Amino acid sequence: NGVTSQLLLSFNMRYESRFGYNVANYTRLFQSYINDNLDEVTISMQEHFLTNVVEAGRVQMFFTRSPTFSPIVSSSPTFAEKSTIPSETSDPSMTPSISSIPTVSQESSFFPSTLTALTIQKRGRQLLQVDPLLQFDPFQVGIYERIMQNYTASFGHMVGEPFIMTICNVTEQQFVSNGVTSQLLLSFNMRYESRFGYNVANYTRLFQSYINDNLDEVTISMQEHFLTNVVEAGRVQMFFTRSPTFSPIVSSSPTFAEKSTIPSETSDPSMTPSISSIPTVSQESSFFPSTLTALTIQKRGRQLLQVDPLLQFDPFQVGIYERIMQNYTASFGHMVGEPFIMTICNVTEQQFVSNGVTSQL
Repeated sequence: NGVTSQLLLSFNMRYESRFGYNVANYTRLFQSYINDNLDEVTISMQEHFLTNVVEAGRVQMFFTRSPTFSPIVSSSPTFAEKSTIPSETSDPSMTPSISSIPTVSQESSFFPSTLTALTIQKRGRQLLQVDPLLQFDPFQVGIYERIMQNYTASFGHMVGEPFIMTICNVTEQQFVSNGVTSQLLLSFNMRYESRFGYNVANYTRLFQSYINDNLDEVTISMQEHFLTNVVEAGRVQMFFTRSPTFSPIVSSSPTFAEKSTIPSETSDPSMTPSISSIPTVSQESSFFPSTLTALTIQKRGRQLLQVDPLLQFDPFQVGIYERIMQNYTASFGHMVGEPFIMTICNVTEQQFVSNGVTSQL
């Protein structure tokens, strides 16, 4: 009947720099780059497991807050809401009729009353037996991070986002050997943050225990979600980096792995293989600009995707979409990505929309 349905993704886009790079106009630059390179964006999605995407539509960004020189911590996804906030583009095709879907207000009594932010962050590492012996590409790294984040709802308070925000950030990949076989060693930061009264002080320890008690499940999850070269997932080892704090901690760039004598939470000797000497980067190095002022900009956005079949993304495809959007940061502005400019894309809602009639699941 001439009416077609599409998938509308709503998301938050956040740029943060602690190294002197001005990112005040980065959401506008992001919108311009995507809209000028839609064929490239479509192909990138199709090549990285978003195979039901037929055509990527234009991105539309909205104003949410002005740039600030104090770090902004988004403790939970911002749920989409009807708004009259002026957009950066007047493209009428980007304003489809959207069905009324219940939204969640963070001020609702559904959340605990306290808004104190408890944040805990620790370094960790995991050995993976892989065949063939290849490092993860950027999109596989995003999948690994998403898998680790999704386990938050399986321990402790048994809740995930928006109640407890989890960020896993892979900082380094190395091939290591025990003298017989070589394996892939992933170093990462694990960060838990709650603004809704949930105590996450012991969450890195609970995360370590859960993974190590369910290695078969973890291995299968990786194999089923495009990490097909993983033969066996090894034990996770967490390290102390800082004590829990009631003031928000913003990690503006990946923490590069370095040799350390910090005591670990486990004494498993098999987790201390001989590691080849690989150059590390110090954040205090003169390689970075001298200023450490944190400039953060965040805006809401949305994008229409023509998909066939008409299905929403599963959580791992959402992670891939977010990683694709983040990776474009190095393609505009200062032409640099992490660790110089930290980019976080967070999908908040998926809806089926049409050019005249709204479709729902």
